[in-house]
Amino acid sequence: MKPHPGWLEARLPIGAWYRAGWRDAPVPGNLTLVFSAGLMVAVALAVITLSGIWLGLAYVGAPGAAALSIARYTNEVPFGWLVFDLHRDGVTMLFGVVYLGLLRGMYYGSYRGGRELAWILEVARFAVFLGLGFFGFAMSGGAGPQRAMLAMARHIAAIPLAGPVVARDFLGGNRIGPTSIAHMAMTHIAIGFLVLLIAMLGYLASRLASPAHPDGVGAATARKMVPQRTYTAQIFTAFVVFALIFAAIVTVAPALGYPPHVACVPWYLLVFDGLGQAGRSPGGGVTLGVAALVLLGALPWLDRGTVASGRYRPIYAGFVLLFALDVTVLGVATAAGSTGVMIAATIWVFVHFLVVTPLVTLLEVPRPIPGQPA
Repeated sequence: MKPHPGWLEARLPIGAWYRAGWRDAPVPGNLTLVFSAGLMVAVALAVITLSGIWLGLAYVGAPGAAALSIARYTNEVPFGWLVFDLHRDGVTMLFGVVYLGLLRGMYYGSYRGGRELAWILEVARFAVFLGLGFFGFAMSGGAGPQRAMLAMARHIAAIPLAGPVVARDFLGGNRIGPTSIAHMAMTHIAIGFLVLLIAMLGYLASRLASPAHPDGVGAATARKMVPQRTYTAQIFTAFVVFALIFAAIVTVAPALGYPPHVACVPWYLLVFDGLGQAGRSPGGGVTLGVAALVLLGALPWLDRGTVASGRYRPIYAGFVLLFALDVTVLGVATAAGSTGVMIAATIWVFVHFLVVTPLVTLLEVPRPIPGQPA
């Protein structure tokens, strides 16, 4: 006989939601450690949000005062440096697990088997994270952020019809002025709420679809499904690894991935900065950046293979890893200012999506999946 729920549980069944939506939710019985990347995104977001609120209490959103206010906070407030490093390096950890999650999705074909909407929302969340990271960088003040703001304004102005008007609103005028940093700060906060909305929609879409499976099986049999609580030890292991890497960065290299000179953006924006520069004009840069995100979201339709997971498509898996290497080269070339390599890496990004993925997935004969009919 089931125990009668308490007064609060009967009116707000949080416990039942937790058991049905998390603890007892069925998941595949052979998930790997990288499938915990989504949870680590939530951990990183929590760290960034809490430390950002605390930093915001001391932040002054004005040209010439923004960087100074943060410097005073880190130097004069007890443990202010730790709060700042948790926020700055929390962004690094966030993008690290987001990029890892996208690569995992591409490798295992997590966008197949009824998970198309969940994948599109994951790509949309990634795009919003990029905006969040850019505005966070812009509101830090200094020559580098101002250069990035002006470059972004040129890209926005290249958008047909509404572009010039939005660009002026973006800067708070025709150039960087007294209200420009305040615009960056308010937009940064507003995008944070958008992240929460997309994250909730993505979670719902993911739960309503078939669970992502390392074998790429869209509808796994009950024999292969286990309650999510089975993976408690694995999730804890992923958290420990995440926390150790985070702690190592904060204590040993707190500025890891951030530009040592004014001509560069943080590492997590380098790929799209490179796409913008490879466009050879503001309009071309906007086109390439948006096109790359659209093609990433369109993978469920570009991937024509009969099997989803790269476990059983070695040629496709090799090209996915080559794509990851190419994206890394694009970021490094952008930081180094190597235009030729940057353009070549950009070309391969679009060749991978438009040529390699449709052809390889259509022509490759996958290996049989154990336990599945041929």
